[in-house]
Amino acid sequence: MSETTANPEIEDKTGPEAPLVQGSIWRSIWIMSWPLLLTTVSNSLVGLVDVRVAMKLGSASQASVGIAEHIVFLFLIFLMSAAVGTTAVVSRAFGAKDHAQALRGIAQSVVLGFTMGLSLTLICFLVSGVLLSLFTPNPEVACLANSYLHIYAFILIPFSLICIITASFRAAGNAKTPLLIVGTMTVVNIIGDFLTVYGNWPVPNLGVRGIAFAGLTADCVGAVLGLACLYFSNLKDSLKQLWPYHLETISRILKIGLPSAFQRLGWAFSLFMVMFILKLCAQPTAALASLTIGMRIEALLFMPLLAFSLAISSIVGQNLGAKQIERAFKAGWHITWVGISLMVVLGLGMFCLAGPLSNNMSHDPATIGYVAAYLRTNALAEPMLALGMILGGALQGASDTQTPMWITLVTQWAVRLPLAWLLSLYFGLGPQGAWIAMAVSVYFMALLVTARYQSRGWIKIKV
Repeated sequence: MSETTANPEIEDKTGPEAPLVQGSIWRSIWIMSWPLLLTTVSNSLVGLVDVRVAMKLGSASQASVGIAEHIVFLFLIFLMSAAVGTTAVVSRAFGAKDHAQALRGIAQSVVLGFTMGLSLTLICFLVSGVLLSLFTPNPEVACLANSYLHIYAFILIPFSLICIITASFRAAGNAKTPLLIVGTMTVVNIIGDFLTVYGNWPVPNLGVRGIAFAGLTADCVGAVLGLACLYFSNLKDSLKQLWPYHLETISRILKIGLPSAFQRLGWAFSLFMVMFILKLCAQPTAALASLTIGMRIEALLFMPLLAFSLAISSIVGQNLGAKQIERAFKAGWHITWVGISLMVVLGLGMFCLAGPLSNNMSHDPATIGYVAAYLRTNALAEPMLALGMILGGALQGASDTQTPMWITLVTQWAVRLPLAWLLSLYFGLGPQGAWIAMAVSVYFMALLVTARYQSRGWIKIKV
């Protein structure tokens, strides 16, 4: 046992932030879930406002914002995956009361994340033009998306710090600090959207570039605030361990995080293939705009699921570290049933309100019709999405990131895309065919994840 582990002062400081291995399971779920619920809803609200503000600029602008953000998302994936590794390593250490390892894990994750952020920004600039040429239906959308990317790609640098710092706090059992960081970013971003597009400030006629500037400004504010929160928290000693590199810790983080990166890449590239299929439909610009809008609206529903997924990752990680195996297993199902119940209600609401929601997000009749169809079709799969996402988060907290990776690759590439091609193009259903394929693949994903969770094979994985 290290001196840090044996130091009762450190244990007392950290203990109140890590109440996840004792007492009521429901209390642990509540402590983690409600701040993360508000955090993820804030994230989705920004995406929705981006698209809503872009409506003032036309369908081409809406489509360009969606495509450009999906391209940047390809690179954000690697940072989010590093955060998955951070959560697994740090939460296990906290559960085992190995605070020296927890602080080292946080420090090395910050170094790894920032290095990745710088590298990914450069790569994004080098390859974004090729990606745009593949998935942009017309020159106007390509030009707008390109101008958006030249600004928005820089968020990879501040986001690298935000992603790792918020994951570190969650792993320690503190979900309120990430809420403070993301909530502040949300306010800055939304104000920036309206000032640049509607207020023509600080420079007139920025168009989609104004939306990109707002996002970049918000992320820079979030990174500075995140570093300040880390410095003034009981995790501040991690900042003293940024150098030298600890290759063993970094390799552990990468070993867990990389499968998560491939999982998200598989999903992201399959989304680009859906865009390619929509590009071949009768009204490609309206179809692509409807995908962007539909996903933003749906995100308001599944962001609570992301919150539950993040919460259960920390809870499972800490309990496995503390050798509380049965508590970890039960917690996964407890929070999953909450998520399923919530999505039954929200899915029904999305189905019934599909028309009004669509009318509020576009002026183009074709786009409105496609969005309404997207919302009604995917509403039928929301409870299964809850099942797959939350139990998938539990698997990631247990460091089982390879199984969700393979499940995603199979359900996206062997189910969703072939079915979307057949229904949309061969049978002539257009975008509706793609929406049906998306819903069907969610059912397959949920069933496979459940089978893996019930097998309990993830309990034996070593970090």
